[in-house]
Amino acid sequence: MRFAIRHGIAGRIRLRLFAGALSEQESRGIERVVEGVAGVRSVAVHAANGSLLVCFAPTAREEVLASVAAIDVLRLPTYEVQPDEEGLALRLEDERFARAAGELVAWKLLRSFALPVPLQAAWMVFRAIGHIAKGLAHLMRGNLTVEVLDATAIGASILRGEFGEADTIMFLLAISDLMQEHVSKRTQLALEQGLVARSNSVWALRDGREVELPIDEISEGDLIVLRAGSVLPVDGTVESGEAELNESSMTGEAALVHRGPGSSVYSGTAIEDGELVVCVSSPPGEARIDAIAQMVRRSSELKAASQGRAERLADGLVPVAFASFFVILAVTRNIEKALAVLMVDYSCAIRISTPILVMSAMREAAANNVVIKGGKYLEALAEADTVVFDKTGTLTKAAPRLQVVVSCGRVSEDGILRLAACIEEHYPHSVARAIVDGAKQRGLSHDVELHTEVRYVVAHEIAANVAGKKTVIGSAHFVFEDEGIACPEGFLKHIEEVAPGSSRVYLARGDELLGGLCIEDPLRENVPQTLRQLRELGISSIVMLTGDSEHTAREVARVAGVTTYRAQVLPEDKAVHVQSLERSGHRCVMVGDGINDSPALAAASVSVAMSDASDIARSVADISIRDDSLERLVMARELSQVLTRRIGQRYRFIVGFNTMLIVLGVASILPLTTAATLHNLSTVTIAALNTRPMLHQKQGWSWVCQGDV
Repeated sequence: MRFAIRHGIAGRIRLRLFAGALSEQESRGIERVVEGVAGVRSVAVHAANGSLLVCFAPTAREEVLASVAAIDVLRLPTYEVQPDEEGLALRLEDERFARAAGELVAWKLLRSFALPVPLQAAWMVFRAIGHIAKGLAHLMRGNLTVEVLDATAIGASILRGEFGEADTIMFLLAISDLMQEHVSKRTQLALEQGLVARSNSVWALRDGREVELPIDEISEGDLIVLRAGSVLPVDGTVESGEAELNESSMTGEAALVHRGPGSSVYSGTAIEDGELVVCVSSPPGEARIDAIAQMVRRSSELKAASQGRAERLADGLVPVAFASFFVILAVTRNIEKALAVLMVDYSCAIRISTPILVMSAMREAAANNVVIKGGKYLEALAEADTVVFDKTGTLTKAAPRLQVVVSCGRVSEDGILRLAACIEEHYPHSVARAIVDGAKQRGLSHDVELHTEVRYVVAHEIAANVAGKKTVIGSAHFVFEDEGIACPEGFLKHIEEVAPGSSRVYLARGDELLGGLCIEDPLRENVPQTLRQLRELGISSIVMLTGDSEHTAREVARVAGVTTYRAQVLPEDKAVHVQSLERSGHRCVMVGDGINDSPALAAASVSVAMSDASDIARSVADISIRDDSLERLVMARELSQVLTRRIGQRYRFIVGFNTMLIVLGVASILPLTTAATLHNLSTVTIAALNTRPMLHQKQGWSWVCQGDV
C-alpha cells in the first residue's frame, strides 16, 4: 500500500493512505493489521479521508511503516464491525457527525461560489419554506416560540432581498441542530456503553446437535450452550451443566457464584469456568439488563431544572422580541432598526446552550465510569451540602473477609462456621459471601443442607430451621434484642478483645447463643483523602450510617475522617435519618450498595450506587459508579459544579453580547446583516464551546477543571 506521512513525532504518526475510498470493514481490518505490530498502543483509521493515526513505542516506528506498506491494496483486510465493541459506536458516531458537518459546509461553499445568483435565490426560498411552515404551525397553535422567531428572521431576510443573510441563518441553524443531535447521541451511547454486551451469534441445540445461530433467531424456550469465557446473551434457567459465574454486572458481587441445574442466570453475566445448557426465558431485548439500558436511553428526558428554565425562558423571550419590534418601529419608523430585535435575539442561544452543556457533562461523566441518569441529578449533586455513606461495601471494600470465629463453648468453631455458611449461602450480601468463602478456605463442606428452610427477615438478618430448632444469624440488635437470645456474661467483651474494630454477626439456635463470627471490613483505598476532597468542594457534613456496634463505627469514623456517625442503625432507620436531614433543609447525597440501602437511596435528593452494589440498589440510584473507586464521587461533584458555573457564564455572555448587537443595530452603528451574522456565529460558537471537556485528567487527588471558558 502506498501512503504519505502527513505528520509525525516520537511515538505518534499520521499517514494518508492511497487506497481509494475505504469501507468501514476495510478501515477496521487495517486497524487490526497495525495493532498486531509489537509496540503499537493505539490505531485509528478514518474512512472518510483515508487517514491512519498510530501511537506506538518510539522504537516501533519502522515496523509500523513496514506493516502498512505490506498491505495489498487489491486484497485489503476486512473486519466485520461488531456493534458492542468498546468505544466503536462512539467513534462511528463521531465519524457520522464529521461527515454530516463536512457535507453541510461543502454544500454551503458550492452554492455560494458555483450556483448562479437566480438559482441561489430559488434554493433559499425553497429551504425557507420548511422553516416558515414550522414557525406558522407553532403560531397557529397559539405558541410564540423560538421556531416562530427563526421563521420571522428568515422570512424578513428574503423579503428584504438579503438571500445570503437568510442562507447564513439557515446554515447556522442546521449546524446547531447537528451539534445538538451529535452531543445527544454521543451521550446516550456513552451511558449505554458497557451495560449490554452481546455476541452476534450463539450455539443452540437443535435436534440434539449444536448449531451456530444469529442471536436474533433465539427465542423463549430455546436451549443454548455456553462455555467458559462466554457472556450470557439472555436470561434463562440452567438445564444441565455447572459453572462458576461472574455476576458483578447484575449483583455487584465480584466473587464467583456457582450455578447448576435449576439456577436462574442473567444476560450480561460471564462464565469464568465450566459449561452450561440454558433454557431461554427472556430473549435478547427483553432481559433484565435490557430494561436497565432502556432506562438509561430515557435519561435525557430527566432534565435539569436549569435546562427546563432555559427552554421556558427562551420561549418566553419571543413575545418580548416581537413587542420590542413594534415599539421600535412605531418610535423610529425605521424597519431596519426594528428588525434588529428579531434578527438578533437571546432565545435561540439560550435554548441551545444549556441542553448541550448538560448532555456534554453527562457524556464526560460516563467516560469517567460514572453513569448519571438525568441532568437534574447533576444539578442536585452541585447543590448538595451533606453526604451520607453506608459503611459496609461503600466506605469499606465490597469483599470483606472472615477474620475469626469465637465459640461460646458448646459448639466448635468449625461447627459454627459450617452451620453459618450453610445458611448464609442463600443470602446475596458481601458479609454472607465472606462467611461462605471462609468456610471454603478452611475446607469445611456444607453441601448437605442442615436446615429445612431459610427465611430472610427484611431489615434484619436470616432465620432457619435446624434439627427442629429455630436458628438465627445476624447483628447483635437482631439476635439479642429482637430475638431475645441471652448473651453469656463477658462474651461481648471477649469478642471485642479478640477482634477489635471488626464487624460481627452472631449465631443462635433455639434460645442458646452458639458464637460470633468476626468480619474484617477494611476501608477502600484513599477514603480519608476522598472525604477531605468532598469537604474542600463545599460538603459541610459527612455522615456514616451502619448497623455495626458503637465501637466499630467509632473506629471506622475516626480513620476515615467522617464528621458524624450513627451505629446499630436498622435499614429502615437509614431512610428515616436521610428524610430528617432533608426536612431540616439539607440537600443530601446518599451513597450505598445493598438491598437494605434502597429506601435511604430513594429518600435522598440524589443517590449514588457503587459498582459493587446489588442490582436493586443500582436501579434505584440516580448515579452509578462503574468501578470500585470512591474518588469518582469527587469527580462527579466537581463536574456538577463546573457545569453550574458554565451555565451562569453562558447566560451572562448571551445577554451581554446580544444586547450590544441590538443596541448597535438600533443605533444604525452596525449594519443589520452584520449584527445578524455575528449573533448566529456567536450561537454556534457557544454550542461548540459547550462540548469541550470540563475536567482535566486526574492530578494526584484532584480532578482539575479545564476552566470555565
